[in-house]
Amino acid sequence: MEHQRRAAIDGWYHETQTSQQRHTPLDPCQTHDTDSFLLGLEQKIEPSLRRLLTQRNGLLFAAQTCYNKLFPQEISVSRHQTLSLYDRLSSALTVAQVTGIQPLCSHYAARLAPLNCPDASRESNIRQTHLAQYARLLATQPTLINPSMLTQLSDVGLSTQDIVLFTQLIGFVSFQARLLAVINALAGRPATVLPGFPRAEENSQRGFSLELRRWHAYLPEVDLKKASQQQLDVLDFCAPDAHESSFYKLLAHDVATLEALSAITTHIMQQPGDQKSSPKEWAAAATSRINGCLFCAGIHGRYYLETGGESSHIDQLFDDIQANKSSEKTVDPLVKVVQTLTQSPEKFDAAALQLLLDADYQHPQIVDILLSTALFNWLNRLIQTLGDSRLA
Repeated sequence: MEHQRRAAIDGWYHETQTSQQRHTPLDPCQTHDTDSFLLGLEQKIEPSLRRLLTQRNGLLFAAQTCYNKLFPQEISVSRHQTLSLYDRLSSALTVAQVTGIQPLCSHYAARLAPLNCPDASRESNIRQTHLAQYARLLATQPTLINPSMLTQLSDVGLSTQDIVLFTQLIGFVSFQARLLAVINALAGRPATVLPGFPRAEENSQRGFSLELRRWHAYLPEVDLKKASQQQLDVLDFCAPDAHESSFYKLLAHDVATLEALSAITTHIMQQPGDQKSSPKEWAAAATSRINGCLFCAGIHGRYYLETGGESSHIDQLFDDIQANKSSEKTVDPLVKVVQTLTQSPEKFDAAALQLLLDADYQHPQIVDILLSTALFNWLNRLIQTLGDSRLA
């Protein structure tokens, strides 16, 4: 797989509404039949803070459902769905490793351990190399993914449905890793960083603005005239205009992950009465800016201003973050925290939470901010990889 540096691929995002394997335990937190998402780590949080997570039953149920769909106990491959359980778990382990979240690495390593490796043919080795490189690059530097890399995945036998599901998988594990980092911080445990762990590179994307953009898929979208009833029902569930959206029609190739993503997005971003939350929109814009996603940064920057946010915050955010680093005091505390969770989840700890407490955010707001950040580390990867956006 070639590695090319190019401008980020940006996208459109519309906020939504509404046989048994025996695993070899490597760590006590890695095998949970009913909680393969949080891995039971939330039990170590002080009860009053733990309730901030456990009361979000809809979110946790949707996330666990997504995990179950991506990583079932058995998978029957077909012409349209060629990603085996080994392909999925080995790729999830790759993403977990580059985030540095050790319990997550242990979990996916334990699930992968009893599975048989693919055959050692030249074609199989080339396929596995492409899967690993794509997963690693998308998990670390999404702005470097380009259309030719999707073509390369197709060339090694992945269908459009495979590519959509594979990208969803990488986004989901990126989301899961950051949520586990948040749980670690809420529990007051120090971050554990392995010696020599690589530092995340800054993206070099420019051109951030509040201007409208339109997103177009690189891959064939679902033809609504030939769509199944399940695909049409999921599009109805996602958003009022999902049937006209290139983004949703592409993700509808894998309805299970699209439905779970839509539910998770609703539970995190939607307020009672369909109101938007200024801190969550600010976190979404900041995460997207840091990941190099032009359109998500623009649309959620506009939402932030609509909720009463300060235009000076947007001006500073859309300037070069590297230049702003010369004066750390000028960087908004929320942006600093979002940047740590986005770029270095393995370093995220209680000290980052304290920055938000010192800025007068309360714990419920802090959890909202961090959930929004984790979510957009998923959404940005979908939008930057599977299509392109242009000024409207």
